[in-house]
Amino acid sequence: MSNEDFSREEESDVGNKMHRQKTITNTANKRQTKKSRLLSNPDVKRWYSNVARGSMVTAEVRLRRLGGFCEEHEMTPTELIQIGLKDSKAIADLLQDHISGMEEHEKAPQYIKTTITAVKSWLSHFDIEVKRKLRISNVDSTPTLQDERVPEANELAELFTRARLREGAIMAFIAKSGLRPEVLGNFDASDGLRIKDLPELAFVKGEACFLKKPSRVMVRKSLSKAGHEYFSFVTELEEKWILAYLNDRIASGDALGPEEPVIKPLSKFAKGKFVSSAIIERDVRNAMRPRFKWRPYVLRAFFDTQLLIAESRGKVAHDFRVFWMGHKGSIEAKYTTNKSILSMALIDEMKASFLRCQEFLDLEREQVDTLEEDMKDNVKDDVEKLSGDELVEVQEYVRNKIYCKSSTGKK
Repeated sequence: MSNEDFSREEESDVGNKMHRQKTITNTANKRQTKKSRLLSNPDVKRWYSNVARGSMVTAEVRLRRLGGFCEEHEMTPTELIQIGLKDSKAIADLLQDHISGMEEHEKAPQYIKTTITAVKSWLSHFDIEVKRKLRISNVDSTPTLQDERVPEANELAELFTRARLREGAIMAFIAKSGLRPEVLGNFDASDGLRIKDLPELAFVKGEACFLKKPSRVMVRKSLSKAGHEYFSFVTELEEKWILAYLNDRIASGDALGPEEPVIKPLSKFAKGKFVSSAIIERDVRNAMRPRFKWRPYVLRAFFDTQLLIAESRGKVAHDFRVFWMGHKGSIEAKYTTNKSILSMALIDEMKASFLRCQEFLDLEREQVDTLEEDMKDNVKDDVEKLSGDELVEVQEYVRNKIYCKSSTGKK
């Protein structure tokens, strides 16, 4: 390829990147304009804020669904309320016809359900109740997920091998500690997992290390989907990913104080110091593609599945598994009643149980060990095939490399 052809190709790549970025920006602005237009209505804003007090994610989804519903029927949210106040039958007919239309267009049952739920929530804000039983075909089915499965040991090993430090740390937190993506960074990137949430993490001579094994990961109430504080633990392989990522940040000049995020934004121009759950999921998805078509959440499903297997083999108590998943159960009740204080005997038992479960969570360890042995065998075979002169050349090359490292002070 000539220099002129190379320059043209480079200019084309830059142009394509700029076009993609412009498209993304325009789409984001369009979405923001729709949201702003809806929230400019004081009643919609009041309803949205009320839902957001329970869950910001739910509020965002319902606002989008309500906006889409009104846009399709060429009416405003206020006009929808006026119909409901005047004629309860008309509003029920409208919703029922909308369900039929969405089913004809083969929309997912859960998508239809969330749309109807959002409209009902908006109507309920004005004390308008839809009493008619609105049925959705196969409402509990999830066609896009029906063939999804958790990774096998070799797939998990390949997935982590493909990952960069940041991606590997994120995936390790989800697959091996069972954290939701929202724990690492919440919906609007206003909060996330902080250095202080790793209580056994310490910094010795400028390097991060864990003082206890297995070390805990604390999930604060503000990051918990169920609204309660709980904790999980870190596996041996997960620890390596976390420390490698944090030490890389230290080497880059990051000051990792207690309030600093465990997972920080990639961009230097990020508005805050945390990342959103959408970015967390995007980074995991990018690490998986194009090799694996899974959702990022399949890693948390892996954690749950492996602990279920461990439970069936008597390695861990059911209540421990429920607690580590962040679900409400008997231990959660005791944890909150005692103001987030469990007896040391119980915590020690949980640690011992988690250690017994590591073999089910660090499945890729055996795969990596096998791969290393295969590589050693391949090198050994290659060396045995070398002639005498070629072997002398290799030995001379190795001696020179060792000499260069020692003379420059590298270890």
